[in-house]
Amino acid sequence: MSPLLLNFYLDQFDNQWTEIGLKNVEGDSVEHLVRFADDFVILSREWIDKDRVEAVLAVLGLGLNKEKTYVGSIGSGFEFVGFYFQENVDEKGVKGGIRVIPTEGSIEKVIDSIENIGNIESIEKSNPGDENENRSLENLIKNIYRVVDPWVNYYRHTDCSAGLEKIEQCFNKKIKGFI
Repeated sequence: MSPLLLNFYLDQFDNQWTEIGLKNVEGDSVEHLVRFADDFVILSREWIDKDRVEAVLAVLGLGLNKEKTYVGSIGSGFEFVGFYFQENVDEKGVKGGIRVIPTEGSIEKVIDSIENIGNIESIEKSNPGDENENRSLENLIKNIYRVVDPWVNYYRHTDCSAGLEKIEQCFNKKIKGFI
């Protein structure tokens, strides 16, 4: 389904939540729905009955994905649209704020992409023509940046230092292997 049609249909989903007071523009609701395409999280200070959520979805002929459904506290953390959210707790056990980091899956995708750069198949797909012309160090670095730059831009507002260290190790290994 196209993203436009999906969002058009799921606008009804948003309206259902507004009608029962879950999604509130003024922000005075105890519960808040955050949706990106067909993924959503419900943030609440109080426990939410999963049956209540399923009832709203059933009105639209939708249901929860049992494998992706998580009910718990922010202290345990959760993944949403490539980000991992968890309550910050300092060394003294004082809670404060939310830590947001890239998911391990998003880091692994970038690393896999870097490792595959320079393979014959990836050269032919990205830049058809003379193989030797495409195998310069400069082109290798440009191709790596084409993979890494969008990732860095997407996660720049998070604590992505650990992910960047893993990506940097892969980058260095790839360059050393080329030289």
